[in-house]
Formats: sequence, structure tokens, C-alpha cells
Amino acid sequence: MKKTYNWTVETVSLLASTSLIKVFFFYIYTAQTLKLSNIIGTIVWYFFLLIIFQVLFRGRFFLLYCIVSCVLFIDFLYFQYFGFLPSVKELAHVHQIGGVKSSIIYVMDPLSFLFIVDLFPVGLYLRRKLSKVNETGEKSDRRVQWLAMFLILFMSLLLPFISESLQPYFVFNRYGLFAYHLYDMARLALSKIKTPDLDENVTYSGYINKIAEKGNYFAVAKDRNIILVQLESFQDFLVDFYYNGQEVTPNLNRLISNNSIYFDEIYQQVGAGNTSDAEFVIINSMHCLGQISVYESHDQNSFYSLPALLNSKGFYTVAFHGNKGSFWNREKVYPSLGFDDFVSLEDMENDEIIGFGLSDLSFFRQVVSMTKSLPSPFFAFLVTLTSHNPYDIPGELHEIKLLPEHEGTLFGNYLQSVHYTDKALGVFISDLKRLGLYESSIVAIYGDHSGLYPFNKENRDIMTDLLGRPYDLVQAMNIPLVFHIPGSKLKVVNSIVGGQIDFFPTLLNLIGVVERNGILFGRDLNNSSDGFVSLTHYVPEGSFIDNRRIFIMSSDGILQNSIALDRATGEAIPPFSCLDGYKNSIQQIEASKYLILNDSISQLLGQHTLPSTNQ
Repeated sequence: MKKTYNWTVETVSLLASTSLIKVFFFYIYTAQTLKLSNIIGTIVWYFFLLIIFQVLFRGRFFLLYCIVSCVLFIDFLYFQYFGFLPSVKELAHVHQIGGVKSSIIYVMDPLSFLFIVDLFPVGLYLRRKLSKVNETGEKSDRRVQWLAMFLILFMSLLLPFISESLQPYFVFNRYGLFAYHLYDMARLALSKIKTPDLDENVTYSGYINKIAEKGNYFAVAKDRNIILVQLESFQDFLVDFYYNGQEVTPNLNRLISNNSIYFDEIYQQVGAGNTSDAEFVIINSMHCLGQISVYESHDQNSFYSLPALLNSKGFYTVAFHGNKGSFWNREKVYPSLGFDDFVSLEDMENDEIIGFGLSDLSFFRQVVSMTKSLPSPFFAFLVTLTSHNPYDIPGELHEIKLLPEHEGTLFGNYLQSVHYTDKALGVFISDLKRLGLYESSIVAIYGDHSGLYPFNKENRDIMTDLLGRPYDLVQAMNIPLVFHIPGSKLKVVNSIVGGQIDFFPTLLNLIGVVERNGILFGRDLNNSSDGFVSLTHYVPEGSFIDNRRIFIMSSDGILQNSIALDRATGEAIPPFSCLDGYKNSIQQIEASKYLILNDSISQLLGQHTLPSTNQ
């Protein structure tokens, strides 16, 4: 005969009330609000969990308390870094934690331990307080009754989710933390059973051959080598930014000032894959999956990618990265994207390791010596590393004199690391000139994603003070995009709104390629009258910015609660006036997801239209 603990109303109430206090503290500190719907939803769903543990786990309520506390601890850390809650889908990225553990440790707010610090003393208290009793057959019979009640309650609670399709983020803001995680798990289970259907409301053919005409600056970089540099965590505010009288990115500024087309209203479009998603969006002109890295989950897909297309046009294509080839599964996905070769940390001299891998200075020097021997024309894709969160580089490399209040802050570390990377970029350009590669190349440079998100209060306060205006997520997601074309005499600053998705078609026009096949969700920024960027992952799907408006869908999914602003005046406008852009944004994202999840690009276009890839 099994034994169970003799729980009293007093002890169960103690655990329940303490759990709910922790949850409500989580709401106030992270979302900075405590809505009535969240309070009610949280209490109801917690009661539901109590029933589950009474019926299925013989009343092991302390186990529930431990699970809730640990989930809150993890959610709190995750929210401080990303600004939203983790999904079970992201468990697929757990093996990447070793590579980013320093970043996680840095954002580990001491307050996070409030969620778990009491587990041991509470466990000791309950062990002494509670007595064990024999479990009778009568209790077993009552469990059947409890189970029936549980099923009825479960179906009742599930009705709001069945009645409408919700993004998990909306569930959190409407019904609370417990509802979010349960819904997230249920959604994942259903996705394993059912493959996404073709949405008949989306005209997929509308993305085929979207950019196929000659336009402004057509072929200005024709017959040149293409060098594409992805700068880790570079934000647009760094351009021409002076801190305490010091120019933070002088070499990037120098490139922009002559022989360049610089876009200053470009926004990141990454998902949970962050850097790897930035790569994917840039070289495929389509959206990523959001909660799952495309590189991790669909490395064998057939893609209509930039390296594959360039390869078909006679370019030798190679990617360089100063980390292990297995990081973000690059060694497997790059061949599917059409790269002829991939040079990773294993193929380089490990003479200076900083943080995640090879220092940017060593990386650039080794890459430029390798590119000299490449067949021409070539496409070289360079992914930098040193300016990665937590931006902790050796003290002897610190060249920015920080104000006392910024010493030891993430912001201070960020300035030191991006200044170092900019210095390495300057050495790279000098080496290209020395080896005779500069004049025959186009050098494209962009930031992969934000380095200082406003979810972190310290970041938000410092940036607000320095910029002289409230620092928000829209500003944080603004990244630089530069096409540097030596000898072109161009000095263009283009403020059209765009995203990383627009890089591919913009480059094609510059290098003189008129491509009439393939899927291109982006647009040629040099030849578009209306800018538009669909924002993803860090804000609810459907959010967008165009040349006239900023629309951030409400976190509870209710249109009238959304942020809608006139870009020229900064004044609020009716959210319903943004429905056209919302629809466009959602359609782009859903169409991209469908094509990736079903590996449908080749079927949609016809296999003969796709450039060949090295698979």
C-alpha cells in the first residue's frame, strides 16, 4: 500500500499563495503591469494545475511549487535578455547554450534568485510539518471522480484558445504565465501532427520575379568581387556617434562618407536564431521561422539563395566564420545554400581567441590572405564575432575612455567591443588595398541585430540619456546597411524604410543581374518609392514600419490596444488605419513559413528555375 502526504488546507494555501505572489511579481517587474485578466487567468490555471497534481501525482504539491519556481527563474532570465518568454520549441537550441553561457551569466539579475532561493527551506519546513498516511482504496475511487472533474475543467479552459488562433505571446498577455506555457506545449504537439496547409489567401506567386527590371545604379558594381560583412550586434546609432568626444566607429564612418550608398532606416528581422537568422534573411530574401532557427531545423531544404544564384552566374562562393563549423549548424546548411566552401575556426590559426572564437582582428587578417587566392569573381561572406554580448574584451583592447557611471556596465562594454571591431574593419580595408582586391570589389556591410535591447532597464536609461529621447525597441532594431563601391564616386544616404530581407534584390541591381526566377520577398531599396519592413519575433507578428507609420501590434493581440504612430509627427493615429500594413506583414511571414516548413520553393517555381546547389 502506497503512502502519501497528509496535506492540510494551511500548507496547500501557503504554497499556492507564495507561488502566485512570485508570478505577480514577475508580471510587475517584466511586463511592468498587472492586468485583471492576467490575475484571473493565473489563479484559474494554477487551480487547474493543483487538480492535476492531486489526481495524477498523488498530491505532490511541493513538486508543483518547485516546477513553478524554476520556470519563473528561467522565464525571468530569458525575458531580461530577449524581452519575451521562451518557447518549448527553443529547446532545440539548448546545445547552443555552451557558446553563449557568458552572455547568460552577465544578464543574470540577482532578483532572479528570489524565485528559487526559498526552495530548500520550504522543503525542510514541509518535511517536518507534514505526516505520511496510507493511501486507501477509497482515495483511489475518488481519483476517478477528480479525473472527470479535471477533464471538464480542462476543456472549459481550452475553449478560449479553440475559438480563435492566437500567437503564444498574446496568450501570455491575456491569460497569464501558466496559460502561455500550456498553450505553447499544446501548439507544439499539434504542429507535429499537422503540416501547415497552403493559405489560399496568400498569393505566393506575387513574390516571384518581384524585382526584375533595371533601375537606378544598375550595374554600378558589375564584374566585381562581392565581399559581404555581417557585423555582430551593430546598431545604426553607432554611425557618426561620438561618446565623450570620441568617435566610436571611425572606419565605418569613413567608408560611408565616400563611394557608398548608406541606408539608415533598415531594421533587423531575426528570430530565435539571432545571428544565424540574420544570415538566412539576408541571403534568402525571406523571413525566418521565429521560434526555431532555420539553420537548425531545415538544413537540407532547397533554397533560392544569393550564393546559389551567384554560383550559377560564375562566382566562387565561400563563407568565413571564426567559430566552430558546428555552431548554428553552419557546416551542414551552408552547402544547401549554395556555398562552394566554408572556412571555420577549425581551418584557421587559433592565434587570438576572444569570447566566442577568433578575434575580429585575427579573423579579418586571415580572411583577406585567403581571398587573394580565390578565383575571380568571388562572393565572400564574413561573419564577425568579437562584439557579441556580453562584449567582454580584454582590458588592454579598451580604447574608449568611459565616464565613471558607465564603467562596468553592458553599455560601456558594448562601446569598447564595437570600437575594437571597427578598428579591425579598418585593418581589413587597408589589407584589401595592399593586396590589390579593394578596387575590384564591392564591400557590403550590415549589422545582424541589436546589441542593447531596452528590455534591460540599465540599457534603456543610459541610451535615453545619451540620445536625448526615449529609447525604445524600434530604435534598438535599427541597423546600418552600407554598399561601399570603390571608385563609384557615390555619396548617397537613403532613408527609405527597409529590412534585412531587402538586401538580396538591392544587391542584384547594383551588380547588374536581372533575375526573373525565384522567390524574393524583399525589394530593391534603390528603386522603390514606398518603404516597408515587417517586424518579427521581438514584437508580435504583423507589426511593421513604413515610410509613414509605425505599427506595433498589441501584446494581447487586441487591435485597439496597439501602438500606431505617424512617423513624421510622432503622434498617435487610429490602429485600424494600419490594417493594410498589418495584413501585408502577416502574409509575408506566413508565406515564408509555409515555404520553409514544407520545403516548397522548388515545387512552387519548378525545379528547372532554381540555381544549382552543392548538396
